[in-house]
Amino acid sequence: MNLSRKAKRYDDAILPGDFLDFEPFRDGDPMLDGMVHGALRRTGASVELGELALEWFSTRKQTFAKLKSRAEFFSRQVTYLDERLEIVDHDRRGMYIQLRSLPPYKDDLQIQFNEIRIGQDRVEVKRIAFSRRDEVKRQVPLNLSEADLERLKGDLRQVLSPA
Repeated sequence: MNLSRKAKRYDDAILPGDFLDFEPFRDGDPMLDGMVHGALRRTGASVELGELALEWFSTRKQTFAKLKSRAEFFSRQVTYLDERLEIVDHDRRGMYIQLRSLPPYKDDLQIQFNEIRIGQDRVEVKRIAFSRRDEVKRQVPLNLSEADLERLKGDLRQVLSPA
């Protein structure tokens, strides 16, 4: 995924999460509805999602206007991640759109938000925590129910689908 210079600098400042005991998973067909992959840990009725990405391989390329329209629809559709999503950055030449939780979750120790990066053929979902004390950004698990995880995977597929 081609990112803007601003986005690249921002991503370099995020420390990777510690997802060593998370199970990797793969689901789907890259040519038909996309390959969803990531890492998760099941904890009773809920799921901790370390990372999630959808890759879609197609010879048909999307226009930026269509990608932006789908990102806007996605931000309205995904109401089950606790925080509302809004487009915060985009790059027309790089075919890249970034959504983030607005407003983010805040407490005395940290700020947490969901971040979704949509590219021409890839969508990535992360949960980021900014520690107020250390002033460090680190990827942390996203807590979901099993039903919300399946719903998220379906919604991600809609973003990149050819229809």
